[in-house]
Amino acid sequence: MAAAQPYQFRGIYVASTMALTPDGGIDLDGFARHCAWLADAGVMGIIPNGSLGEYETLSDEERAAAVKVAREAVGGRIPIVPGVSAKSGTEARRWAEHAASLGCPAVMALPPTSHAPTGDEVVAHFKEIARVGLPIIAYNNPFSTRVDLVPELIGRLAEIDQVVAVKEFSQDIRRVAAIQEYAPEIQVLCGSDDTFVEAMLMGAVGWIAGFVNAFPAHSLALWQHCAAGDFTAALPLYRAMLPLLRYDADPRFVQAVKIAQDEVGHRAGGVRLPRLPLPASEESTVRALARRVKALSL
Repeated sequence: MAAAQPYQFRGIYVASTMALTPDGGIDLDGFARHCAWLADAGVMGIIPNGSLGEYETLSDEERAAAVKVAREAVGGRIPIVPGVSAKSGTEARRWAEHAASLGCPAVMALPPTSHAPTGDEVVAHFKEIARVGLPIIAYNNPFSTRVDLVPELIGRLAEIDQVVAVKEFSQDIRRVAAIQEYAPEIQVLCGSDDTFVEAMLMGAVGWIAGFVNAFPAHSLALWQHCAAGDFTAALPLYRAMLPLLRYDADPRFVQAVKIAQDEVGHRAGGVRLPRLPLPASEESTVRALARRVKALSL
């Protein structure tokens, strides 16, 4: 019998925002409409409860509802791959079990967020999540977690059958090739919007994108050019989008993406503490950049 093929993450997966009401509650109807709109636009999958979805500010009930609502909103047209990041492996495993119970085909997880773990602790964390049996995207975000999933460590994680991909957000484009050297079987997914074309050139197979929440058509056009190897066509669009895409690597990325959504008529509301709204001058800058992208012809 031939070995089973790993889950494929080729294409654009949206790190979705969470819609909020004016009083700071979650707007599940607005979130459902947003997920349906993204599916209609042709994205390959949606990842709720990630950093952009402000998962750390959500209650357990809100976090569970986000996955359920996303699944119902897309009606099986595209996969929902929830973020299951947590302080402990046990908690992350429970969220993976929840995802499995709703029929989600895979999950994404940071290393443990409780402390700066050793390499052995990182491996143990992902082994615990892997007990559920779902394919896992290991999410490398050293700016948030105090641990860097360097290529050597990803090589160790690749020995866990369920760890099939990495969302690479170190912002070091050299990592794509290095990961391929240490773990050639791992699918590298670009995790920072402003390194996407470079990552695709170096062999990334997918993009877990932020500003696609506001600009799915532009993002898909960029993906299609790169997937076809037509970087000559990709570069003018990429360069025009880059001033906005750079906010994905800014600590205020949630605010910026939600402002961009507002500019295209898909309002996601404000943000929850500890985040604060952008100062008026900075908000004006983001809005101007979003309008510039909106005006681009495809």
